[in-house]
Amino acid sequence: MSQESPDTVWLTTLFHAYAPSNVVEAIRSTETFTNEVYDITTTDGQRYFLKILKNQLPEAIATEATMQQHLRASGIGTPQYLAFTPDNYIGAVEGTRFILSEYIAGESPKVVTPNLIRSFGSTLARLHDSLQDVEIAANTMQWLNPERVQHDLEGFNGSAKASIQKLVDTGKVIFDLNLPQAVIHGDLWLSNVFAKDDEITTVFDLETAERTVRIIDLARTYTSLKFNSEYLLHDIATYLLDGYDTVAVRPLTRLERAKFATAIAYVCGGCATWHAIHGTRYMEPYVALGEEALST
Repeated sequence: MSQESPDTVWLTTLFHAYAPSNVVEAIRSTETFTNEVYDITTTDGQRYFLKILKNQLPEAIATEATMQQHLRASGIGTPQYLAFTPDNYIGAVEGTRFILSEYIAGESPKVVTPNLIRSFGSTLARLHDSLQDVEIAANTMQWLNPERVQHDLEGFNGSAKASIQKLVDTGKVIFDLNLPQAVIHGDLWLSNVFAKDDEITTVFDLETAERTVRIIDLARTYTSLKFNSEYLLHDIATYLLDGYDTVAVRPLTRLERAKFATAIAYVCGGCATWHAIHGTRYMEPYVALGEEALST
């Protein structure tokens, strides 16, 4: 995580909603686009992750806490939200809403290798299997939902709109093929995991989870791996999908594998839409990657 010194006095005021200790050190993550997250240390030597909430509802946070419990029970490391009062995981101070979770040591992977790609695949399979019975309500954080993507795209009028719309329209056929569904993470990329020796140890940020066609999750992870390596599309797909099938209770079907490039195109359209409306520099790379996927 990149380091930046925030106002520890302000963070102490927030933390006092949970415990009387003061915050003496804080490191802010600059690897997240939508969240304000701090690694804080208190006067008693304890460390926590503190995340400032934007639009998440209490019901969605409670669902995330349930998912965390399921993942941990299945052997996947993930922070566990701490309760301020029974069944309440949200602290609120002067209009600022936030959550706390246990600190977990580790770091995001810096180099993409075949074994890391396989580990992403097997982690997604275990995640899908462990969350199979969790009910997920619709929420605004589910950025790859086709209705959400189309709504956001209609509000964008830049020169790339036609190209993005083509990716979305061509890719969304995956929602009409009766492909297997699962509760997906929705944003499992390099900065949302910790890894050691090319094995993923911890998964973060379940706020984008939704129940949809599971190949979406693999396609989203694929985009991160492609942008951070020189491997060919086919090679990444082989490592990722084979890694999934090594542990999945329900291995990928032939149709899912056949439509993987189509799913990549859709995800690239959805990601390009998000980055377009937020004005980041990643819109064009996603469009180019989506067009590459369609050309294979």
